[in-house]
Amino acid sequence: MKTVAIIGGSQTNTFKKMGEKRGLIVEHHTGKTGGGSVENHFKRIIHQADVIIILKGAIKHTSMWAVRELAEKMGKKIDYHDGFGATGAIEKALQLS
Repeated sequence: MKTVAIIGGSQTNTFKKMGEKRGLIVEHHTGKTGGGSVENHFKRIIHQADVIIILKGAIKHTSMWAVRELAEKMGKKIDYHDGFGATGAIEKALQLS
């Protein structure tokens, strides 16, 4: 099973359930960091993931750039989803897998 990190939004349970139905393990992070090093908030989830999907409308720019840089450093596939919906995010992940 591929592991997908979805960054942004607040539908953790929905992301996980939809991913499971499609044969994916989904890890979710809201994108909120609450201070400190922004990169440190994302290292674990990006390291675990095969594919990263960023929900563009549901994340701060600083978080988006930190995730992008980490993904590139770790050689992870990354894509961006314009909406907030779980279906579109999961579809993007399947396309990258």
